[in-house]
Amino acid sequence: MIRSSFIALLSGTACILFSIALTGKQALFGSLLGYWAGFGYTLWFYKEVLLSSEMDIQSAIKRMRRNLIARLGMITLIIVFIARFQAGWLFSLALGIVTGVIISFIIVAMQKNYGERGDKRSA
Repeated sequence: MIRSSFIALLSGTACILFSIALTGKQALFGSLLGYWAGFGYTLWFYKEVLLSSEMDIQSAIKRMRRNLIARLGMITLIIVFIARFQAGWLFSLALGIVTGVIISFIIVAMQKNYGERGDKRSA
């Protein structure tokens, strides 16, 4: 899981940096920050779900509520920071967050699906 997520994070970062180099638009740095934020959001959520799944229901609900507020606070802080200092980056930031969430969710789902089927080489 960690290896494929790290590869996807680096390859997405490389694609965004390559597009910045080709177009010369600095506003695409917002998409880079958004991609990292969206990717981190999904991986943080996945880690918390795994930890909460082993707890009893009441403490798991409390933990997930607390972490929902923390994750939303992190994304809000990033958006406010970008809006304050680089307002032109907001649209590309939003696109980057969406891209990061979608790509990391696909990777997590593929790894979860692969883990449920089992390793075919060991059979």
